[in-house]
Amino acid sequence: MTEQELKEIEIKYLGDVNVGLRQYRRLYEKGLDLIKKEPHPKKLLLSILDDYQKRLESMPAVDLSVTNLDTLDEDTREKVKSLILFGTQAVLVKENSDIQKNLREVNQNYRDLLSVISHEFKNSLTSIYGYNRIIRKRIENGKTENVAELSDNIDRLTRNLFGLVETLLSMALIEEGKLQVDRKIFDLIEDALNPVLQELSGRLEQKGMEVEVKTPEEKNIYYGDEKLFQLVFRNLIQNAIQYGKPNTKIEFKITRLTDALQISIFNQGSGLAKRNLNHIFEKFSRFHDTNDRTNVGIGLFAVRNIIEMHKGTIQADSETGQWMRFTIKLPMDF
Repeated sequence: MTEQELKEIEIKYLGDVNVGLRQYRRLYEKGLDLIKKEPHPKKLLLSILDDYQKRLESMPAVDLSVTNLDTLDEDTREKVKSLILFGTQAVLVKENSDIQKNLREVNQNYRDLLSVISHEFKNSLTSIYGYNRIIRKRIENGKTENVAELSDNIDRLTRNLFGLVETLLSMALIEEGKLQVDRKIFDLIEDALNPVLQELSGRLEQKGMEVEVKTPEEKNIYYGDEKLFQLVFRNLIQNAIQYGKPNTKIEFKITRLTDALQISIFNQGSGLAKRNLNHIFEKFSRFHDTNDRTNVGIGLFAVRNIIEMHKGTIQADSETGQWMRFTIKLPMDF
C-alpha cells in the first residue's frame, strides 16, 4: 500500500483529523488482506464492531474536532488511533460486502444468460436435426411432398439462432466499447424491417399476430448501419410478440418530423408498470411476470446503445395490462 493510498483513505474517512495512518501501514495492509479474503464479511464486520465497542467504552471522552492528538498522553493517543483504524476498516468491510453482493448478482445474471443460450440452442438444434432426418428419409423413399415446408422450418430456426448470436456479440462489443457503425444509405422497410418479418413469420403465425406497417412514403431512406437496424427491429418485434396479446396487430409506424425520423412499434398486451419504464433499457433488466425463459434483458440494452450510436433516442411508454410502445427518434442531419 502506497502513502498516496493511505492519504486517500485518511481524506475519505477521517476528514480533517490528522491520524497518520502510515505509522500503521503493516497492520492496515494485514487488515485489508483479511477483508478481501474473508468469505463471510458480515461476520467479520460484527467482530470488528464488537471490538470497536469495547475499545470505545475503555477510553476517556475526547473531542477530536477541538483536541490535537499530540496533546494527549501516549496511552489515550494510541487508543484513539486504534479506534479510528478499526472504524475505517469496518467501513471497508461494509463496502467489500456490497461489492461481493453486486458481483454475485452479476454472476447470477450471466449464469441465467448462459442457461437461456444453452436452452435456445439445444431446442433449435434438436428441431433442426429432427427436420433433417425426416427430409432425408422422405428423399430416400422418393416422397418429396412437404420437403420445402420442412426446409423453411430449418431456415427459420437457423436465422433465429443467428439473431440471438448477433445480439450477444453486439452486447459484448458494446461493453468493450468496440461496436462500430458501418453507415450506408438503405431503406428502413425493404432492407431492415422486411428481412426481420420474414425471419419471425413463424412466431407471428403461432400467436395469430401480424405486423401492420404504416409509412408516409413509398421509400424510407436512411443513412445508418443496416445490419444494426435489423437487430434493433428484431428485438423490438420479438418483444411485441412475446408480450403481445394473441390475434392482435403490431403497428410499425414511420413519421417524418421537421428534422428527425420517428419510428414507433406498438402492441396490445401485458404492458409494463410506469415505475419500470426508466430501467427497461438496462442490461439484464427483467420486469415481466412470465415463464418464458428467453428473456434475459439484453435485447433492449443493445437496442438503446445502437440507437444512441446513431445520435438518436428511444423511449418506452405503456399502460399496464393494455399496451406497450417504443418510440425511436433519429436525426436527419447526416
